[in-house]
Amino acid sequence: MAFTLSDAFCIERHRDGFNGLIDSGRIDILFANEVEIKSLTQLEDFEAAVAQLASRLPLLVVTRGEHGALAVEGGQRVEVAAEPVDKVVDTTGAGDLFAAGFLAGISRGRPLQESLRMGAIAAAEVISHYGARPEADLKALVAQKLS
Repeated sequence: MAFTLSDAFCIERHRDGFNGLIDSGRIDILFANEVEIKSLTQLEDFEAAVAQLASRLPLLVVTRGEHGALAVEGGQRVEVAAEPVDKVVDTTGAGDLFAAGFLAGISRGRPLQESLRMGAIAAAEVISHYGARPEADLKALVAQKLS
């Protein structure tokens, strides 16, 4: 099961439940952003938070806004840069589109780095305009940018 952390407020209220899901082995892929991972682990050091969570999950994916994203699977860590955009207009939907792009890659057997890049491409498209729905054909956009 893929699971995404909602936001720090939600984590503060349901930390025990989230940790219970992780520790029970029910989550195969956890998506989080930098703030959420620190909130869940209650660690201020980002690297320590990643190390703690990655050791408890098959696959951890963390978005870092303009600093890109990373994934840790079986001790292997892969990072990608953020996809460039001319102007950030509205970040609504960025995390969801990132997860969708990443999952599209992983479900097709693509490597972690390429799947992260697919997520970054999808997120970059949605933050370049108002609204949480892509305006471009994401399949074509990903194909163009990965070629």
